[in-house]
Amino acid sequence: MGASIYLQHPQHRQAVAVATGFSWGACLLGFIWALSKRMWFAAFVMLGVNVIFLGMGLWGEALDLLGFVLSLLFAIACGMYGNRWHRWTLEQKGYQVVG
Repeated sequence: MGASIYLQHPQHRQAVAVATGFSWGACLLGFIWALSKRMWFAAFVMLGVNVIFLGMGLWGEALDLLGFVLSLLFAIACGMYGNRWHRWTLEQKGYQVVG
């Protein structure tokens, strides 16, 4: 498990901890994890991609297997980049890294 980076908004007192490294929450929970972090656009994109991969299963067995593999790869990518996306989202809202 990686260390945490703390970000603080200039108008708020409490700092927000953002983990570094792999995010198991983003990998396993996907868009639900993004919603819990108030990352609305990321949650919408993650849900849309998952629905597309799920829909691929309706077109036959070969595409069902391809959709499953792509879904697993997407979940791993979300786990690898989830914490970076969270930090970027906070920085876009005006948060700055502290101490």
